[in-house]
Amino acid sequence: MTVKKTPPTVLSDPLRRAVFDQYGEEGLKRGVPMVNDYIPAYHYHGDPMLTYKNFFGTSSPYADLLDVLKHPPLLYKMSDGNKAVRKKQPPIRHPLALTLHEIYFGGVKKMKIHRLVFVNEEQSRTEVKEKILSVPIKPGIRPNTEIVFPEEGDQNPAHIPADIIFITEDRPHEVFTREGDDLVMIANITLEEALLGTTVTVKTIDHRTIRVPLTDGVSPAYEKVVEGEGMPILEQYPDKGNLIIRFNIEFPSYLPKSSKEMLKKGFHLAKIGGTSNQHEVINKLVLADKILRVDPDERLPPFDY
Repeated sequence: MTVKKTPPTVLSDPLRRAVFDQYGEEGLKRGVPMVNDYIPAYHYHGDPMLTYKNFFGTSSPYADLLDVLKHPPLLYKMSDGNKAVRKKQPPIRHPLALTLHEIYFGGVKKMKIHRLVFVNEEQSRTEVKEKILSVPIKPGIRPNTEIVFPEEGDQNPAHIPADIIFITEDRPHEVFTREGDDLVMIANITLEEALLGTTVTVKTIDHRTIRVPLTDGVSPAYEKVVEGEGMPILEQYPDKGNLIIRFNIEFPSYLPKSSKEMLKKGFHLAKIGGTSNQHEVINKLVLADKILRVDPDERLPPFDY
């Protein structure tokens, strides 16, 4: 008696497997009519290697073995003489605090690390050694940037050394804070300066001195923007962001009644006279108030025409 075997490619196809289960081998050979369709007869292609490839995803039965030979896993000897695969240690992260000066100019920052290194050819003994890593700092580098030094961690016969990762952060500055590519500072001015105008002197990160005139009235929410005086833009170097000056207005703790009346009159005159001469009106009133408060004995004699 001859036993005919159904090719494996048939049973790997869900549709043909269903036909085989329902109608047997004859259903596969003749095809099966459906209500609105027809499942055609199956004919084996006769190629055993194609069948193997359909099952195992490769035409070579030695593919996995050859891949291991070409890309062998890293091994280490155990104490009993056997070998095991070396796994990489998890990365070691260090914060890297940078001053605004370092971020502004960029450069190379030297960082000292201590790690275990092999001290014999057999790689069985390790000692702690010091190493200096040169960390590249691009002008305008942003906080939370990761700078990776591959496999600079401890050396160990059983493990691949870990990566050393430095994560940047901004060190506080006494004058400026960074918002994106902009620098922000707070300037203290008096109420008189806020009303009449003044000039703010700024010493920049690169040691220049700039003078920023304030010709408009300054409110607590007012911001003065100086273009191009911020931090370098990382992707558009040497372009820079802006300097943003915010204001802390110092109000007098006491104001004489005469001064209050003078200010009240000044605001009234400025209101009815429009904004064009507002500063001039207030200036004259403040000057008059100051003159009134000068001791009569200290005043200059009247001018003799």
